[in-house]
Amino acid sequence: MDYVKYMFIALIGWGLWAIGSKLLTRNFNTVSVSFWISFWSIVFLSIFLLFRKNLMVNTHVLYTIPVGLISLIAILAFYKALKMGPSSVVLPFTNMYVILPVLFGFVVLREAVTLPRILGIFCAILAAILLTL
Repeated sequence: MDYVKYMFIALIGWGLWAIGSKLLTRNFNTVSVSFWISFWSIVFLSIFLLFRKNLMVNTHVLYTIPVGLISLIAILAFYKALKMGPSSVVLPFTNMYVILPVLFGFVVLREAVTLPRILGIFCAILAAILLTL
């Protein structure tokens, strides 16, 4: 259950990140917001790696290229939506992204499909719809 504390750290961190991102889109264009947040993430990650010394480099590094490109496209689209729309609509809707990896887990990774998980997906969709009204 050690992963639970990390889930809460991520939850709080992403919540604060979303609030900060919305505030930043008021003063920067979306490319600048994306650049500066990514820049500082790399700076802090580099400092973190100086102490951890656990950066892996192997043939799988090449697979990070298309994932990085997809991430960039999604990030730029997210910041553009956040700049143009209300955060109370953009954030719940874009956070429905979790449905894709959950379905991937069910179909490809053959993770257990249980009634609570199906209800969770349904509730997530319903919550996003209700929050965007």
